[in-house]
Parts: sequence; structure tokens; C-alpha cells
Amino acid sequence: MRTPSAPVGGARPAHDPPSRDGTLADQTADRRQLDLFVDGRDALLVYEIVTGLIGRDVGRAEAGLRRLGQEHPRHPDLAALTVLVKALTAPAPAPATHVTLTERIELVERRLVQTARRFLGADASAFLRPVWQALAATAADLPFAPAHPRAHRAWLCQQYGEWTDVRAAVEDEPCWADTPLLRYWMGLAQHHLGAPEVAIPLWLLLCWMDPLLFETHVPALPNPTIREAWVAFERALPFVESLADRAPAAAWFPAWLLLRHRALSRLFRADDIPDAGDAARVFRHLLTLLPLEQRGLTDELVRQRRALRQLDDSFFRYYMAVLGERRSSS
Repeated sequence: MRTPSAPVGGARPAHDPPSRDGTLADQTADRRQLDLFVDGRDALLVYEIVTGLIGRDVGRAEAGLRRLGQEHPRHPDLAALTVLVKALTAPAPAPATHVTLTERIELVERRLVQTARRFLGADASAFLRPVWQALAATAADLPFAPAHPRAHRAWLCQQYGEWTDVRAAVEDEPCWADTPLLRYWMGLAQHHLGAPEVAIPLWLLLCWMDPLLFETHVPALPNPTIREAWVAFERALPFVESLADRAPAAAWFPAWLLLRHRALSRLFRADDIPDAGDAARVFRHLLTLLPLEQRGLTDELVRQRRALRQLDDSFFRYYMAVLGERRSSS
């Protein structure tokens, strides 16, 4: 049976591993006496309960909890440990509505998740997995409701890292690609399933569909290229002061990103870019213009640059400045 990754309160197992030559016996005894002042009987019982929780050994956890209640009825951790032990034998959730499932999720987060992380440390995720799985099963027949987004199987499956199920749950929603949050979840699933090239377009289109949602989630995106580029973009925001007057700043991020990571252009097709204002039209035009830059100065390149200037003179001037920086550094 596994032992806790980080015993609570400094408690140690009831028996130290015996040394081969017995020379550690006196040291062990001395240390045990010192531990009585630090740990005490209650800490050993807490350790016993935690060990039972991690191993999902109901009998061991319940026996430890019962002894803790008998010997230390006013122990400050008694109530919290009781919540964790009861979770081992909790019945499967009954069918729920969006409202009742959301309330149940909030209760789990407030009482169970925080307590599990406190007592179980790195083992909390494994302990909580069956709880989230049960809630995900309850949500299986509930369609996505914008007012209750966490009461959806795709969100619940994320809590225990089952990304194949996240993808399937999103795909079950009609027109999921037109719903910003579902699109964001699909991007997470694709990234974790080894398809970052699919995830990036899903996320970047949010800059036009729902800029606020993108700005909220981009600092935690699992793709370091996008995450770090956003930090650099925020630092460079003065360049879009005149542009941001006509669109949220995030709307210009995809075009800004494409100038610095030109290889990303292969992930997009012009037909996939929505007609969502000047920023989206500029991005769509860059998909045609950037490959021409690699071929040297041609009549077609001049024509496409002129078209970009007609689309947005402010961005065109920034575009030419970036080209100048590239030539200077090469």
C-alpha cells in the first residue's frame, strides 16, 4: 500500500525501517521520544487516516477516524477528515438539473477539493478522480448551458484529465465551434491529445469571436508559444493604440503573432477566417502576403502590400517596420 507523499503535521509511520546492523536502534528510539512532543498520538491517528484515504482503504480510514473521535473529540481536523472519509463511500449522485449539479460542484470544490489538497497533497488528484467521474456521469445527458458551463461533461472531465472524453463531450454539442467556451475547451483537449496545430487556430479565432474570453484564459494556455507571445503583445500594446480604438486589443493579436511566427500561417486557411472587422481582414490578407515575402520583391508582392495598405494604413506601417527590423537583424 502506498504511503502519503507528504504526511500531515509531520507525522511518521508507526515503525521505522530496521537497519541491517541494528546501529540505528538507539537513534530511532531517541527520535521517537522527540516525536512525541511534536506529533503526539493524534498526529499518528491522522497519518493512519490519510494513509487509508490515499489507498482507498475504507476500513483503515474509518477505524482511524473512529479512534481520533474517541481519543480527541475536539481535534481541529476531525470535521475535515470526516468529510474525506465519507467521500470514500458516498453513493452515486442522483440525476440532476443544471442548477442542482452546479450547486453540487460548488459544494465539492468548497468542502472536498480544498480539504483533499490540504491533507493529501500530490495524492489529492487521484483521490478526487472518482468524485469527478461520478459527477461527469451525472452530466452525461445535460446539454451545454451558458448560464451553467461547469454543469457539462466536458468541464467535469477536465477536472481529472480525461481529454478524450472532453473532446467527445464537446463534439456532441451541435455547432460547438460557434460557441466560444466550447471552442476553448476543444482547443485544450486537442493540445493535451498531441495536436497543438489543431488547438492554435481554435484559440486564436476567439480573439474575434470573444476577445474577453481569450484575454481571460490566455495566461493559462498550455501552449508556451501563444502564452509567451501574449505577454510580449501586451508590452507592445502602444503600437495598436490607433487600432484599438476600432476593436478590442486582442482582435489584433493574431496578426501581430503571425508577423513573429510566420510558420503559423500554414495552420490557417483564408476561408476559415470570419469577416469580423478590420483586424480579421488584415489577418486573412497576411495569409496571402507573408509567403510572397520569402520569394523576394515581385509585382505580386507589391500589389499585395498595396492591398494591405488600403485595408489598414496603420497596420501597414507597423508591418513595414517589422520587415525593417528583420532585415537589420539578418
